[in-house]
Amino acid sequence: MPDNEGKPALGRLIREHRNALGYSQGRLAELLCQISGTATLTREYVSRWERGQRSPGRYWLPHVAAALQVPLHVLEAEEVKRRQFLRLTAQTSAASLLDIPDTATELLASIAGGDPGPLTEVQTTHRTDLAVSRLASTDRSSVLRLARWMADGNTAVLRVNAAGILAKTAGQPDALDDVALTLARDEQTRDRYLWALTLRVGSTVPALAAEVLNPRDAGARWCATRLLGQDGSPAARRALATALRRDPVRENVRAIGLPLTGADPCT
Repeated sequence: MPDNEGKPALGRLIREHRNALGYSQGRLAELLCQISGTATLTREYVSRWERGQRSPGRYWLPHVAAALQVPLHVLEAEEVKRRQFLRLTAQTSAASLLDIPDTATELLASIAGGDPGPLTEVQTTHRTDLAVSRLASTDRSSVLRLARWMADGNTAVLRVNAAGILAKTAGQPDALDDVALTLARDEQTRDRYLWALTLRVGSTVPALAAEVLNPRDAGARWCATRLLGQDGSPAARRALATALRRDPVRENVRAIGLPLTGADPCT
């Protein structure tokens, strides 16, 4: 949870206790490697924790508590607050309740740390997905983790949140194809994405004709294709024909072509 300086409280707490012990970030990293028996932790990891770019997660948190001579429950309490904050802010579009860049950074830290918790309980907004996707686009490991959660996540909310973020990433053509394939085969994820789309833009043919060309959301284009195909009016078919010529995602092009021939992309 952000403190009054804009830094996540868990990171601030780690920094304060490290400084109190007179440890540099490098010294803390060395100590954590000794305690855990894992030699891969570096000063950069500690720096990211303190800046809120990543979370120590369930594996490292007990070792951090031991190294800093802090009761584990103190750090766990701040981690719980952070996750509760993320769950609240991920589901609201009210600017007064949410600083989008800070929330995106915290969500990406959870993704990068392998913690799906903040993405499992509430469906994130389009605006939040866009902010997180801009950061995730430059982190291949986070993209791959999101792809796994989209395919195998144990809740529909996790799968649709992963799909929503991936659908807005730049320079990840394989991930965008995977989003289209997921929407075609996973009914629960598809229904949630369709619900979010119609809530955001409506279900009229003009609105969907604009959304089927949305350059920032491949998943929204797929869902708009689905709804336009079900409408089947001449205006809907014209919108699909235009999208067929413009969509850069291979699996989206396939999904657009099928309803134009009377076929269902979900069968």
